[in-house]
Amino acid sequence: KDEVGEMAAAVAYFKDAAIEKVRLEAEATAQRAQVEAERQQREREKAAEAEADAFAMNTLAKALDHLAAGDLTYRIDAQLTPKAEGLKRDFNTAADRLRDALRGINGATGGIRAGSEEIASASDDLSRRTEQQAASLEETAAALDQITATVRKTASGALEVSSLVAQARAGAQRSGEIVDQAVSAMSEIETSSNQVNQIISVIDEIAFQTNLLALNAGVEAARAGEAGKGFAVVAQEVRALAQRSAEAAKEIKQLISTSSQQVEAGVDLVAQTGDALRAIVTQVASIDSLVKEIAASAQEQSTGLHQVNVAVNQMDQVVQRNAAMVEEATAATHTLKGEAGELATLVGRFQVGDAPAQRTSRARAA
Repeated sequence: KDEVGEMAAAVAYFKDAAIEKVRLEAEATAQRAQVEAERQQREREKAAEAEADAFAMNTLAKALDHLAAGDLTYRIDAQLTPKAEGLKRDFNTAADRLRDALRGINGATGGIRAGSEEIASASDDLSRRTEQQAASLEETAAALDQITATVRKTASGALEVSSLVAQARAGAQRSGEIVDQAVSAMSEIETSSNQVNQIISVIDEIAFQTNLLALNAGVEAARAGEAGKGFAVVAQEVRALAQRSAEAAKEIKQLISTSSQQVEAGVDLVAQTGDALRAIVTQVASIDSLVKEIAASAQEQSTGLHQVNVAVNQMDQVVQRNAAMVEEATAATHTLKGEAGELATLVGRFQVGDAPAQRTSRARAA
């Protein structure tokens, strides 16, 4: 019985061991199946994750291609993996900011371009006007130089004329004094002529009385006869001399009368000459005063024109400097215009869109 029991126990043991082995093998098989299933699940998950990562990378790459091509309207709207969502948000935010910035730059570039064109046009016009102004000022300065020289000559000539007028005035005054002296001398001649006329009248009266005495002496000699013949001859000679003296006195009286008339006419003429010379002296004095005023005025004009000429020359220098600066500003404006055009061309390469709608990637489930 013990051996049977032992065999039964051994059989039971082997049975139990076989059952346990079958159980263990079943458990091992189940574990292997579970492990395989889990492995396959992990493979599927890895494949799905890899596909999602690949999609995310492709989406980001496509978006970056649009960005590299200057298309700032493209946005990523597809559902990406959680670790790619941050890149998606960053890309969309950066694209929005770049779009807004370039829109502002584009608008500012248009304004700069338009403003630079207006400034260039205005600078060209200002340059032309400045050149014309500079040329006009040069002509004005040259004309003022000529006018200043002319006025200086006029002032110098007026001073010379004033000196000559002063000399003429002095000469006229001296001539007036001489004429006054001549009038005085003519008056004295007239007085002397009157005195001589009176003397001639006395001589004429004496000759008349002598003639009467000679006539009476001849009568008395005739009465005396032979004794009075010699006395009669003498009386005759005395009578002849008295007659010649009377005739000579008469002629002298006529000459003196004529001379007196001529002296009176001469006195009148000299008096008229004196009046004319005094009028000339007065007129020359007036002319001298006017010429002095003209000389002073010409001198003042010369000084004023010199100051104006200096001011115009300074203005000419300022305008020349302004013209140089305007040329530099014009060149800078044209450079700015060209650079604004280049900037507009560069900015025009980017697509920023005109409407709120944007180009987006196609949605895809992760």
